[in-house]
Amino acid sequence: MVLRHRPDGTLVSDLPPLRRIVPYLLRGRVESTVYFPMRIEVDDLLAWLEQVNAGRPADERITLFHVFLAAISRTIRLRPETNRFIAGRRTYQRDAITISFIVKRHLADEGDETEVRVRFTGHETVDDVRRLVEAAVRPQRAGTRGADDRLTAFFMSWPRPVLEGISHLIRRLDYHNALPTPLMGAIPLYTSAYVVNTGSLGIDPPFHHLYEYGTASVFVAIGRVGKEPVVDPDGAVVARSCVNLVCSLDERATDGFYFARTAEVLRRLISTPELLADPGLTVADIVPTWPPQRR
Repeated sequence: MVLRHRPDGTLVSDLPPLRRIVPYLLRGRVESTVYFPMRIEVDDLLAWLEQVNAGRPADERITLFHVFLAAISRTIRLRPETNRFIAGRRTYQRDAITISFIVKRHLADEGDETEVRVRFTGHETVDDVRRLVEAAVRPQRAGTRGADDRLTAFFMSWPRPVLEGISHLIRRLDYHNALPTPLMGAIPLYTSAYVVNTGSLGIDPPFHHLYEYGTASVFVAIGRVGKEPVVDPDGAVVARSCVNLVCSLDERATDGFYFARTAEVLRRLISTPELLADPGLTVADIVPTWPPQRR
């Protein structure tokens, strides 16, 4: 049937029966959300950033956010089941890696926000990611409205009953894989992962829900850098620079074991950013032992 196909993904037809029935038991992303908090030591990352940014112009500096985006996109490529989503009670493998995030045009309470979606291959270095993000963000901060802003402004001029009908229609079209591709492209919630950098506001990450609209099976909230007590290899408690993350995951997309190992790949890529310079590394290169040996 033609409606089994989508412009943004390929139907996964070889799932075991238990995985196929789960979307009928857990019908929405909110009730299917699993929250996975992580604490990542970043002393080596901060030292690496200081080294690579030495002598760089201010507008070409690499930030923590660039490293996190590079690590997330690389992880998605290496662990492709995290790039699956549920639509119409079926499981699809996304055809591309995209990450959406919010851009605040002005850092003030009254500053308006817009959303940006960036497409990656998963092979990018951190500097490649910096250039991609800068190219996507520059027009937004200059005041240019993106497709999502224009779409929202267009619909919000209509009466509430009409908006209710449009919202319902979008849900039904998406359920039956009949949502027009241009409309899907204008809504940043159709993405591999949604990322929010609350650390830029100096706060810890929230336990954020997944969105019912769109297809994002992963939401990553990045917290601030702060000193936290850590037990070193000698058993002494020391203060280390850490970042807390909270990953919100749609458990229907893949199983918990797969997510657990995926989290370890992400942790290693962030805490050891030199790994991101070699796109040829495999999961076994990044996580040589599994389960990892904790001190």
